[in-house]
Amino acid sequence: MPVDRLENVRSAYDAVAESYARLLPDASFEAPADRGMIEAFASYVKEGHALAVLDAGCGTGRMTRLLSHLGVDPSGIDVSAGMVDVARRTSPGLRFEVAELRNLPYPDKHLGGVFAWYSIIHLAPADLTGVFTEFLRVLAPGGYAMVSFQVGDGPRHMARAYGHNVSMDAQLFMPATVVEHLTRAGLTTVAQMLREPGPRETSPQAVILAQRPAGNRRGASSR
Repeated sequence: MPVDRLENVRSAYDAVAESYARLLPDASFEAPADRGMIEAFASYVKEGHALAVLDAGCGTGRMTRLLSHLGVDPSGIDVSAGMVDVARRTSPGLRFEVAELRNLPYPDKHLGGVFAWYSIIHLAPADLTGVFTEFLRVLAPGGYAMVSFQVGDGPRHMARAYGHNVSMDAQLFMPATVVEHLTRAGLTTVAQMLREPGPRETSPQAVILAQRPAGNRRGASSR
């Protein structure tokens, strides 16, 4: 992610962190179809017996707590120190760290799952393959990645969010585009969900579940 784009995202979420936590305190705001996909992700991870899961772009930790309730062992990273501070305060039993999606602080083949709940929306399309390749690196063979995003084509500028004036872009993606980049990175799509917008949403929403194949030897010398 370009430095200026990254800094815009970081400063915006630092500014809204406390308001975000008040307005979205937990995972009860997710649609039933979304919850079904999240529960499927946790079930797949548990079947693989590697329970460590990264909430990549964890925000204030509300989805990290849900993952914990679903029986996996989650930790979270976010580019916003303000968000991570709130996550640590409100979820003291879980682990959170400031980090970027393209440089995850985990060793190769370490995780059973990477959960990216609307955290790819601030990436440009050209950044997707690199980020998904980093997901592949930290996933154990047979591990799973889940990504969610708003469906559409092109960026949407955000000038106000969670009661604050901000300046950042949110990218809309077509599901086929995300699947293409997952495939380029070496991940295999397992399931897709596309639903119509809910009452507070302006675009369709998508969730994709992908897997690092158990026999994946791509880049073995470096992974």
